[in-house]
Amino acid sequence: MKTPKLFLTAALIVVTLNSCFISEADSSAEIEGFWISTKETSNNFGSAENAVLLIKNEGAEGLTARCCFIGNNEFKMECRFIDVRYDSIAKRISVIDSDSDTLILTYDAESEMLKGGIHSDEITPVNFVRAEKDFTNLFYPHKPERSGQITYRYQQPEQVKNSLQTDDIFKYVKDSVAVYRFMERILEQKSGHLESLLIIKDGKLILEEYFFDYSRTKLHRINSCTKSITSLLLGITLDRHNIFNADQSVYNFFPQYDSLKTPEKQRITLKHVLTMTAGFSDDDNFAGYGPENFIRHILNSKLEAEPGEHFRYSGKSANLLGGIIYTLENMQADEFAKEFLFDKLGISEFNWEKENGVIPCDAGLEMYPRDMAKIGLLVLNNGNWNGEQIVPEEWITESTKPYVAESDFFDYGYQWWCRSKRNKSWWSDPVRGSKSEHDMFLALGAGGQYIMVIRDLNMVIVTTSSDYSGDGMDHQKVPLVIEEIIPVFEYD
Repeated sequence: MKTPKLFLTAALIVVTLNSCFISEADSSAEIEGFWISTKETSNNFGSAENAVLLIKNEGAEGLTARCCFIGNNEFKMECRFIDVRYDSIAKRISVIDSDSDTLILTYDAESEMLKGGIHSDEITPVNFVRAEKDFTNLFYPHKPERSGQITYRYQQPEQVKNSLQTDDIFKYVKDSVAVYRFMERILEQKSGHLESLLIIKDGKLILEEYFFDYSRTKLHRINSCTKSITSLLLGITLDRHNIFNADQSVYNFFPQYDSLKTPEKQRITLKHVLTMTAGFSDDDNFAGYGPENFIRHILNSKLEAEPGEHFRYSGKSANLLGGIIYTLENMQADEFAKEFLFDKLGISEFNWEKENGVIPCDAGLEMYPRDMAKIGLLVLNNGNWNGEQIVPEEWITESTKPYVAESDFFDYGYQWWCRSKRNKSWWSDPVRGSKSEHDMFLALGAGGQYIMVIRDLNMVIVTTSSDYSGDGMDHQKVPLVIEEIIPVFEYD
């Protein structure tokens, strides 16, 4: 892929984006534009409903091609093309993706279709028709101008009634060009398919950017960030019932299931469940288990490790915490969250998907990015919101401590992830530009959903993204923050 041309000033950045291209600039008007896979052949794309092609003539640079998969008319993932060839006589385009599969399509003038297939171990038929919808926002973080350039200008986030206080980012940084520098890399998609980036500094929302047709009024799946919010809900619940002993057996909350105890399971404490060290197996299917018996399902499941032996990531732990809330409050997590957390933060709209009548506490929550930022700010302020102690300060302190090593790269608290100077970096150029890595704790969700809290800089950073391709881009938000954003706020 050709490196984008970049024009950087203190006032704006302009990015010219190109895809894989071929050198021939032959007559190609018949195949230019947006194409969408036919209904008959779209079932070859797994969970995606359709594939969308963008074919463009870039003048001297020739023909370019890109492909995205969509579901419910939303982006799922981009197929990375590493080579493109076009035969102008046969009107045949051939592309090779990053998995070394080859897509060969020939333009059929009579049907006005691109017909062909995916050539890998075997040939999988796939045809495309002209797309009736403009899919520009599927491929570009901001809509390009006619020249193909993307222009970015900073704007202070809009002040909305009963929402976060906003301010100008340039009151908080010395090097204004550095702000545009990290925005340049985001528009180049060096940090993946970011759909939002929000920065709170000293209690003020100073940057709020949306990409790929997202906005502050569009809910976004936060995936396993839900686990961290569940931890906050549990802290509120335990405080309401004057229970703070994390070292007690988790069965103390479920005396009705004493018959499921074994000597091994009796040793499972609440702290083990909170820190993912209970030893549960990993299947989290609620099929056939309603609100009254999904707890039994979890407690009756097989242990694959001794309690407290080591970290074992499992949605069952978060769902058992939801079971404690349900048992103590006689409310599922969404109802409890609305009354005792969200309403107090001014979070009026959210969606928490049910699974067989049960609210899963390991995932399934959809929120606005601004509301994710409120969660981060609440935790940064030790559970206090506008003078009201919503979550006990003691719980925040205990939740955000590192208790167990998840890997060399992260430690884990009470459903919160932790990074400190002792953790290794998985990216190639660690701590580039930063004086030293700052401790942070974070909520982390698959696909690039993050709520990052950096205490010593009094800062919260939120990202949402759709990086589900398994190429590691979902984890690029952490180095983006550590190496691109934090240094902008470091002073001598």
